[in-house]
Amino acid sequence: MATPTPSRIWLERALQRYLLAGIASAYVLAAFWPAGGIWLRAFSLWDSGATPGVGSATPVNLLLALLLFNTGLSVPLSELIRLGKNYRLVTLGMSIRLTTGALAILSALSLSLFFQGRLANELLLGLILITIMPVANSSAGWSHHSEANVGLSMWLILLSVLLSPWLVPGLLVLAGEAAAVPFAANYHVLAKGYAGPFVLMWVVIPALFGMTCRGLVLKNGSAVCKLRMKTVTFLCLVLLNYANGSVSLPEVLRGGQSGLVFVSLMGAILLCSLLFLAAWAVGHICRLSMPERLSVMYSTAMSNTGVALVLSTTLLPTAETLHLVVIFYTLLQHIGAGIVDQWDYCARRVGELDLSDSNSSIITSQPVLNASPSRPTTQTGSQAAMTEPVASISNGS
Repeated sequence: MATPTPSRIWLERALQRYLLAGIASAYVLAAFWPAGGIWLRAFSLWDSGATPGVGSATPVNLLLALLLFNTGLSVPLSELIRLGKNYRLVTLGMSIRLTTGALAILSALSLSLFFQGRLANELLLGLILITIMPVANSSAGWSHHSEANVGLSMWLILLSVLLSPWLVPGLLVLAGEAAAVPFAANYHVLAKGYAGPFVLMWVVIPALFGMTCRGLVLKNGSAVCKLRMKTVTFLCLVLLNYANGSVSLPEVLRGGQSGLVFVSLMGAILLCSLLFLAAWAVGHICRLSMPERLSVMYSTAMSNTGVALVLSTTLLPTAETLHLVVIFYTLLQHIGAGIVDQWDYCARRVGELDLSDSNSSIITSQPVLNASPSRPTTQTGSQAAMTEPVASISNGS
């Protein structure tokens, strides 16, 4: 195995550390200079003749396909097959995501009983759309960073993508039946757009093609290939968020709609908090181990907002509240994942300190006879622990 170079280590850390900053910068650029994003959405290599913009080979759709291809390319088939034998864990993880998502959808629909109007209904549609999207690719990265069950995260990403052609349109139609009559058509528009050529051309086929290439070409993905995949993912996410943000952010900026921004932000915060807390609670009730619980939390609360933004900005370009909710959630889910990661790190540090204190209390101050016959000296128990060979410690780690 080749030793990673300093430049490769620096790039890998930078890609993970500055992902959130890169997405935020893309949104700022989209608000003040949307021309590049508009071009990425408008230019088309060909049009399938289906719903305008959905079947077209625009740079935005091609970036989305490349992102999903990269997802399939990063799936370690051997690890998936090995974990797939423990189908109960995978089924439980997927059930937790679906149960938590259903809870969030019911909570959002219950709010429609108290709030009416265009702003409220677009907000609810945004919250529901985020909840039913496939699992975000970055959830596996956060699982790896937190030393969680990466294989479980990859299974949940794969299953959510493959089931999305049925789950997403079905849940949108079901939620549309409970929505206010004037706004129910928006749910059906999104459901029809996702169930058509969009999900097949730009989501499912690229993901399956990436998995096939991984199995045939990259059976043992090297560190260089993994770094290249991370770089491509980073660039795709930044460009996608820039292009999608250019649709509504300039209008919001020119209109000075501070109330709209506040409501969208609060809705995204509430949904993100609910999903993380609900996934933790259900995982605790199901007695999952901490690595498994962390993977379920990331996979439940982190949605593929890139797909949601492409779909919503293409089919409902005037729904500014819907766009803002997805934009804010894109940032907040990474902030929430960072908080969970730090919480887990601090909890492990506290556990290690408690274990260290308990071990030190066992050390006695009575003389301990040195095992070496040539130097018959005595030392206290604490001194014996201090001079313990390092090799004996490393063997148990």
